[in-house]
Amino acid sequence: MRLKKHARQQWENKNNSDYLVLGFTAEEKNRADRFKMTERDTLLPILVDLGLTKQDCFDILAKNNIELPKIYRYGFPNANCIGCVKAGSPTYWNLVREKFPEVFEKRLEQSKRIGAKLVKYKGKRLFLHELPKDAKGRSLKNYSFECGIFCEERL
Repeated sequence: MRLKKHARQQWENKNNSDYLVLGFTAEEKNRADRFKMTERDTLLPILVDLGLTKQDCFDILAKNNIELPKIYRYGFPNANCIGCVKAGSPTYWNLVREKFPEVFEKRLEQSKRIGAKLVKYKGKRLFLHELPKDAKGRSLKNYSFECGIFCEERL
């Protein structure tokens, strides 16, 4: 909440904006509607209004030769903070362990220190050090990309 909501609210307090444009996509219409009701009724949900999905946005970027952030090319479904403590998926955390071992170790230490079991596996909350390296949950959202910039190894 502090990294997203509070940061945005601080910016809004310093910058007198009449409207707010956020990247809610067509799949997130309910989320955008809830945001308008509970946060700011001056939200302009442009992508929702145009009916653009996340995949549509990726396709537009690819068509215009704009490279996606590395985090997507690593297989993550969102460009959030790496090692997001809101994530509970064993698939997510094992991908963090594989691609960003230093972040995984830092979250492991932090979560043990404060007693937070970040991952849910087989219906049970676990500390990261208890998560089997081969544990899988639901597949992460996978967006298909056209051949071109996404087929090249540019990491």
